Amino acid sequence: MKNLFKSNLCRFGIGILALAYACTNPEEVMYTYTDQNAFETQDNAIEAVNGIYAPFHSVSLATIYLNDLSTDACFKSENDFEILNDGKMSENSDVANAWNGYYQMISRANLVIDHLPDIDSEAFLDSKPSKERLLAEAYFLRAFAYYNLTDFFYKVPLVTDSEIKVTAKEPLAGIDAIEEQIIRDLTLSLEGLPESYGSTVDAGRAPIGAAYAMLCRVKMRAAGRTRLAGGNAQTLWNEALTYVDKVLELETKGVHSLQQDIWNVFDPSKDATLYNNELIFAVRSRKDVPTGSTDLGMYFTPWNYDMGWDIFNVPLELTWQYDPADDRYTKLLVTEFDNVYGDQIHYEIPASVEQVGLVYGENKPQEGWRTEELSASYTQKYKYLNPGTYNYNTNNNMVHIRLADMILCKAEILNELNGPTQEAVDLVNRIRERAFHNSDHNLKLADYASTADLRSAICDERLLELTHEGRRRPDLIRMGLWKDRMDTYIARIKEKSEWSEKNSSDPNADYSTMWKVYPQNLTENDVRRYYPIPKRETDINPALKENRVFD
Repeated sequence: MKNLFKSNLCRFGIGILALAYACTNPEEVMYTYTDQNAFETQDNAIEAVNGIYAPFHSVSLATIYLNDLSTDACFKSENDFEILNDGKMSENSDVANAWNGYYQMISRANLVIDHLPDIDSEAFLDSKPSKERLLAEAYFLRAFAYYNLTDFFYKVPLVTDSEIKVTAKEPLAGIDAIEEQIIRDLTLSLEGLPESYGSTVDAGRAPIGAAYAMLCRVKMRAAGRTRLAGGNAQTLWNEALTYVDKVLELETKGVHSLQQDIWNVFDPSKDATLYNNELIFAVRSRKDVPTGSTDLGMYFTPWNYDMGWDIFNVPLELTWQYDPADDRYTKLLVTEFDNVYGDQIHYEIPASVEQVGLVYGENKPQEGWRTEELSASYTQKYKYLNPGTYNYNTNNNMVHIRLADMILCKAEILNELNGPTQEAVDLVNRIRERAFHNSDHNLKLADYASTADLRSAICDERLLELTHEGRRRPDLIRMGLWKDRMDTYIARIKEKSEWSEKNSSDPNADYSTMWKVYPQNLTENDVRRYYPIPKRETDINPALKENRVFD
């Protein structure tokens, strides 16, 4: 007898199914199935599909490292992602986690897709998930994994057969072939995914809106790639429009809605917001469920604020782009705070780049206190609720798809199809009116003379709205703005270092290392837009080193 879950997994994501992540009701996945007893019952199928979701916890954090920290959306001084240190990426553990996690999902999805249809349909009880729904989830998750892998690595091996041997040296597939498979899988998933699951127990499962959203994303990505290559992308943009309209139809039916307050999207303190229906697809986390919780909330704030681990910061260069009247600034950013330990220290960011280096000692909240300057601000999208308890099980959701994202996607699609229109601008303004609670800060159509002008504005709005949600690097690549925005970001860091020198009391102060660690030679078609496949894989199969050869 052979263990299906052990022996038939390809090298890309070797692993066993241990405890599945099944939202708030994880079930134990039996990884001792053999070719004699695997996939015989409905429970077998449920456990196997639950197992596909299991790697989501680890890959979600990897998404922020790879898609945000490597851009102007996220900051950590001299981190390899922050400074685009390409030479270190092939051995970086977070790059490897992304590769491993998504290929684990693919391997497990392949097993389900290959074997679940063999289970007698009469074995499925109406009181439990149907055969069609479980199979649809497997198709969706395989497509989702391949989409993210190609966002990270561009070309990857395409493995859709659970019988592929562990030792197989699979070739790289072209991006077009992988996208065809993604579209095929997502289309098949539409046949079984529900509009909603009707229970918080299943809140982390993929609904049909997530499949439509991913079909929109893959068409947009292909359209952006075609436009940048000089081709006609109108058909692709029209197909993307069809799918985003399917998502927005769910809003008219009340399945999803834009929350009135941006904080309600992320507030982890109560079920009403934890299960808000702006979220279309998210990795759900519950502190009261074994293997259903993560330490996600610990990564985004510093120890002296709430005992966080200070891994992901918001760049000052981004913080200064927010209007102080914007709720995304006032409710989602930490820009000043008192020391959590009771030490008489107040921390705050400089008000502008010209004020860098001048905060120290200037503002004293009260007698006996001192003020220290922050080099970054912090997001509250993953607020940690248990400071001082050393309880790292958090309630925070990691968002992968939400309605606000899709509204901005439709604005982008309409602009690419028709140029600046009032309809496209109004979609952006839906997001801005939620942020400001008025129309005083709305975009005006007259300010955008060309498609490129409005594309740039939509790009900036997506940064303000979606920072730390793993969307920035793919956005910049699709819009053809990666080099422009990265050059601008690096130039602003250089400007900040120059102001630090001007404002220093030391006439010999030299802060040039703040910007010299960043690359000064970015190109439009730069390989650093994507990541090298992990060295462990390329050592076994050197052909995988060619993943960033662009067609």
